[in-house]
Amino acid sequence: MIYLTIMCLAYVQNISFTMVSRARNRDSMPYHAICSVCSNGLWFATIGVLVASEMTWDLAPFYILGTVAGSLTGAEASIHIENAIGAST
Repeated sequence: MIYLTIMCLAYVQNISFTMVSRARNRDSMPYHAICSVCSNGLWFATIGVLVASEMTWDLAPFYILGTVAGSLTGAEASIHIENAIGAST
């Protein structure tokens, strides 16, 4: 169960991380603020679970798989949101 939890948290964490990275370069401060709150909150939650799980190496593949998938999903989601709200560089 912890493997699935780590993978899911890493996935949503990296979606938000990718989105805040892109939001920094856009002209919408509200978009950036929302992405930043989500990214930092999810980072804190993910690190909390990793630390509580003693951050053993057997968790790494699940964390890495989740973060890679989250990055790809976050980039795609960002493009759609930026187009919808008219955020530009």
